[in-house]
Formats: sequence, C-alpha cells, structure tokens
Amino acid sequence: MVVDSVSDVITLSPEQVKPAPEMGAVLDADYLIGLGTLDDRMLILVDLEKLMTSEDMGLVQQAASAVEN
Repeated sequence: MVVDSVSDVITLSPEQVKPAPEMGAVLDADYLIGLGTLDDRMLILVDLEKLMTSEDMGLVQQAASAVEN
C-alpha cells in the first residue's frame, strides 16, 4: 500500500481499544481490529493486510488479472 502522508503514529493501551462493532451480513468486516479512543478522538483500527486481501476490495483479483494481461 502506498500513502501520501502519515499524520500520527501512536501506541494505544489495551484499555483504549474496544472490539469492532458487528456489521451484520451486509459487509464482511473481518479486517476491523476495533475502535480506539485517544482524548476526544475515536480511531478505527484496521488490519491493512486483511483489508487488501478481502473480497470487498477485490484488489487481489484485479492485480492478478493485470499481470495475466
């Protein structure tokens, strides 16, 4: 994954991380680690490897198709 910039890198204690909410059958959210809290901010914690390989993203199939063509 390539990003334009990073604004913060922080370490959260286990007390600052809550389980990810259930998204139901509409969306596969296995890539969500949980919700983090820092001061007055809520952070969505994402497992980038799982996100990039999830069927919702479809990136693995697109990359494989591009290589084959």
